[in-house]
Amino acid sequence: MTRVSGRLFYRIFLPLGVAVNLALGLLILSKLGPASWVDWVVIVTGAFCCGVAGWLAASAWSRSYWSGAMARQIAVWRQMVDAIFEWIEEAPVSAHSLQGLKRSLEDTLGPSRSR
Repeated sequence: MTRVSGRLFYRIFLPLGVAVNLALGLLILSKLGPASWVDWVVIVTGAFCCGVAGWLAASAWSRSYWSGAMARQIAVWRQMVDAIFEWIEEAPVSAHSLQGLKRSLEDTLGPSRSR
């Protein structure tokens, strides 16, 4: 359920929040012409909205980039573990030691990631 809500947030609400903040910021900044301190507060508010939009866009990009990088890293580590197991299975190692190594790796990876 968490994955679904995360996807919903990153695919719908985050882009919508970026668009709304950017539009609001640009609308406020387009009405420039500060004559008093209140006008400067309006300018700062518009700049803040643009900053929030940029921050939200950067967080979406960062999440996308790092999740891809993590997926690639996991794939590489799984290939390395497979290669190590093939090498160990060919080496003259007792079955008891091999089972201990497999249990240790399963404990490390957790039950959902073991093969």
